[in-house]
Amino acid sequence: MKREIAILGGGSWGTVLANLASINGNKVTLWMRDEANIKTINETNLNTKYLPDYLLDENLTATSSIEEIRSSLFILFCVPSNSFKEVLTKAIQHINPDAFLISATKGIEEEGFLLMSQILENETKGHDIGVISGPNLAQEISLNQLTGTVIASKSRVLQDECIKVFSSDSFRLYTNDDPYGVELGGALKNIYAIACGIADGLDSGENTVGMIMTRGLAEMSRFAVNQGADPMTFLGLSGVGDLITTCASPLSRNHALGKLIGKGLTIDEAQKEIGQTTEGLKTLKVVWEKAKEEGIEMPIVNSLYKIIYGKESLEGSIEKVLGTDQPKDVEFSR
Repeated sequence: MKREIAILGGGSWGTVLANLASINGNKVTLWMRDEANIKTINETNLNTKYLPDYLLDENLTATSSIEEIRSSLFILFCVPSNSFKEVLTKAIQHINPDAFLISATKGIEEEGFLLMSQILENETKGHDIGVISGPNLAQEISLNQLTGTVIASKSRVLQDECIKVFSSDSFRLYTNDDPYGVELGGALKNIYAIACGIADGLDSGENTVGMIMTRGLAEMSRFAVNQGADPMTFLGLSGVGDLITTCASPLSRNHALGKLIGKGLTIDEAQKEIGQTTEGLKTLKVVWEKAKEEGIEMPIVNSLYKIIYGKESLEGSIEKVLGTDQPKDVEFSR
């Protein structure tokens, strides 16, 4: 069955999702602002700005005219969180009333501590809403390397349709009924990727990185349960899976940013060198404020906040990032 799909956001993640849907025989509209890149994609079937060696399917068309999403019954938002609401506002009058709305954006809106799916729910009415999240490095997906992701929604119909639209031999989708927990995991892990990047920049050992990941997972699940998520969600792909991938991979922008900080660059210098949005910085600030307000113990978040926003010196020590944690090993165990 051929479906009409709209992907809003022409970065690497939006591009691979659009191409996966196209390869499966769907008619795909890839919306972006960059007119030069649109022209290149439509003429050469290559997104030279983000994935220059990734040949795009002929069913994919790039556009800057957001009204072209009007007939799409699947609309995915793959824009940075700081422009999510702006893009939704542009799109909303053109959204088909029967469309599934899916967030593939990992981040948190500071005002009201809202996840992207919650913004979709608040700003639209009557739509089934889902979240795609997991250990999904776009460059690896473009090389057909085996990858798993999670489609989370309260709607089983949306879950099933999403699997049909995007799945391939190398890109496998798994279902989850806890969209809040899945989305929160995708946002929170970026904080700990920065911390692991700092450890890498300081030439810390593998023991240290394993410790940061594990204590980070404890912090993530502690925070998420306080916010109403299912702690078991964090044992899946969108929790521990995404955490491991993002914390360990040099392809992660958050890890790369942390590594530059660990090597002695200032935050501004590191951001300039990365050259793209680093969601973990914004998420760190929002989560630190929420944890403080709710009285949730998050030593790594607290330490990173002091270093990045309080301008405290690292002093060449990873201990400055870890902070002082509670002695309990496994969260929620008796």
